[in-house]
Amino acid sequence: MMNLDESMMERCQSVLAVFCLCACAAVPLARASISGVWPFEAIAQAPVLATCIVEQTRRDPRPSGSERPVVPALAHLQILRSFPPSAIPAGERVLLVFDALSKETGMDGPNVPRLEPGDIVVLPLKLNPDPSSNPWRLIADDNASLVIPAIIGNPPFAAPPENGRDFLLYEMAAAMLAGTRPEMLAEAGYISNVYTQRSIAAGLMSLLESKLAATDDRWASIAAALLSSMAVPRPSVADLRNGKDTDKGRYSGSLIAAVLQKLGPSENARQSLIHHLVVNADIASWGVGMTVPEFAQEPNLVRELREMLRARSPGSLSVARSILIAGQREILEDATALSFYYLSAPGAERSEVQAACWVIRDFGTAGQFDRLVGEIRRSQYRDRRRYDELWRNIVWSDNDRKRAVLEILLKDDRIYQENQRYSDIARGEMARIQARGQ
Repeated sequence: MMNLDESMMERCQSVLAVFCLCACAAVPLARASISGVWPFEAIAQAPVLATCIVEQTRRDPRPSGSERPVVPALAHLQILRSFPPSAIPAGERVLLVFDALSKETGMDGPNVPRLEPGDIVVLPLKLNPDPSSNPWRLIADDNASLVIPAIIGNPPFAAPPENGRDFLLYEMAAAMLAGTRPEMLAEAGYISNVYTQRSIAAGLMSLLESKLAATDDRWASIAAALLSSMAVPRPSVADLRNGKDTDKGRYSGSLIAAVLQKLGPSENARQSLIHHLVVNADIASWGVGMTVPEFAQEPNLVRELREMLRARSPGSLSVARSILIAGQREILEDATALSFYYLSAPGAERSEVQAACWVIRDFGTAGQFDRLVGEIRRSQYRDRRRYDELWRNIVWSDNDRKRAVLEILLKDDRIYQENQRYSDIARGEMARIQARGQ
């Protein structure tokens, strides 16, 4: 627990009503949102935009008997820059009161901001007529899209922003131009909503083009970050680059289409994009895995991925499974070798164990799958946590190999959770298999 001022937290809670009055003085904001995401143009109208470092945070405990998933939280912020520039001087430290998920709620709850110490973010704030004694507050409490990732460095543009929209575009461009890979991916994750992309594409591209030459490798890095952060289904990289939007026009005029077109169709651009995608596997394995099957037969992809598998690079096994599904088999020996390493390594990451189970289940030989089933049997009564981890990574699929694992569960009448036994799960899944076969 952070050593924060207890009395300050109490005072922050007591002034919440003040912010309701302050909100009345704010510029009217568009409340309509798309899929729970605040529109970029609405955020840009916030009375104050502040780029800051989150230094400390604290959440109140959930009151006894309360089922409300959110609780009041307090953040200590160091201001880096703001708009209007006079709103909060750079270097000043301020307090922010916001709604956060209670510790009892965990990660599954309302879409409220998730601020953590060390975060660098842009926050849209309400007017605060007395910031010397009252903490600040976000323009709304119930949407994480209000928190925009940023970087410490000042945006590299000579002209100061004329309005809130320019200020936000400057911050986004700065992250894409000078951010580390994690910072770029965080920014891309925010931008990845297709409606946000279309709203900012022209303005953000203009800023990027003002600082990057057409041949700059940073274009490939930006494209890889955006692709690694996007949802599916979506058009292929080739279709996006060629302006063939196969998704009912949703990506027409999007930022990713503009960046890919800037990158161009040359062989060098293609190989650079593949390289930057694979490099992101350690922090964006799902997004990379959704993108690279298009390049599954590319020799450079196979070579890089095999090197990463042999080096046991985080996330590489998950990406390997994606191109195995796409029919690439040159990596199979390296993928299965790494799978058994993770299955035998104490303390292996759960995501790596999951990928290992999937690779062996779907692509391993009969003997290799038997080894995995044997590990499930050995852990059944010796290590229940591992037993649960392994069988769960096998049975929730349409692969008939799971029958061997279901046979183990059928004979296990221990309680799995609440009033459900392991054998109940197996019978339910067996029934689903039979129904599918009819």
